Amino acid sequence: MEFRPLHKIPVNVVVSLWNSNLGESFPMREALWEQNTSHEINLLQDASLGAFQKDELVGFVAAKLLKDPLSAEMNSTIAWIQALLVDKHHRNEMIGSELLLYAEAELKKKDINEIQLGRDVYHYFPGVPANDKNTISWFEHKGYQQETIVTDLTKNVFNQSLYKLHNEKNEQLEFRVLTENDLISLLAFLKTVFPGRWHYEAEAYVQATGNGRDFIGLFKDGQLKGFCRINDGKFSIIPQNIYWSPLLKGSLGGIGPLGISPEIRGQQVGLDLVKSAANELMKRKMDHIVIDWTELVPFYEKLGFKPWKKYVTMSKKLYTSRINRLERGDFQIN
Repeated sequence: MEFRPLHKIPVNVVVSLWNSNLGESFPMREALWEQNTSHEINLLQDASLGAFQKDELVGFVAAKLLKDPLSAEMNSTIAWIQALLVDKHHRNEMIGSELLLYAEAELKKKDINEIQLGRDVYHYFPGVPANDKNTISWFEHKGYQQETIVTDLTKNVFNQSLYKLHNEKNEQLEFRVLTENDLISLLAFLKTVFPGRWHYEAEAYVQATGNGRDFIGLFKDGQLKGFCRINDGKFSIIPQNIYWSPLLKGSLGGIGPLGISPEIRGQQVGLDLVKSAANELMKRKMDHIVIDWTELVPFYEKLGFKPWKKYVTMSKKLYTSRINRLERGDFQIN
């Protein structure tokens, strides 16, 4: 067995291994892998390896640690296993165990308190696919604990009529696409009301020259009080809710995340915000809409969305478990 740094392995080789094992459910594209892994600033290169047998890639692990200066008050004591994959023809050979042990040991050197499976910045998965019982059990034996179930939902909106808003006659409220002039207000709102990941993602959007068209804003008396991200695939960053667009025929749009200031919640303003987002995507000729990574399934089912993919969130608390530190000489790294 030979181990090589993951970021030095040709992208097409990694994508080929991924698609031969996961492509039917989670089809990978080279551009997506480059964005989320090989070119992603938070990838911890020392903890991310590919395993080779006779010069053939048979498995890999990708681990992340928050390093981006745009961290936006995110928790720096949490690290992530973004992906761990062993080829189906090489399982039960301890390859996955060695890769995971190595990644955990490198992460432990960074004084982090928790490792999450997925949920990373520029993630592929918010957890382990819920139908993969063997993988869930395998990680449990490695000390990871199940937490909750999260869901991706989808709806075919081809030729559907626009939703009618409950508050459309409320003159105090306005739901509209943001402009570039609104972005300062958006960042200030997120920093105050939703500090952390959502603020970070909006900062990254602005840094990537976003102009506001990928957000719906909820305004009360002219003040921003809520937001909803919308995705139609035209922005330079591939967003999480259209990662798996090859699985759906036609154009795919995405909704989320979304959040509303606590003082105006109620009176169906949240539902109206989702309706406004869906209406805008339908105006942009989207055939399907995906809402990803949510526990609020009944809320979205009110608008006709149906569960599509489910995941089990899992994590390991490192301050309650000791990891044997591995010396670099335990592995051959080229």
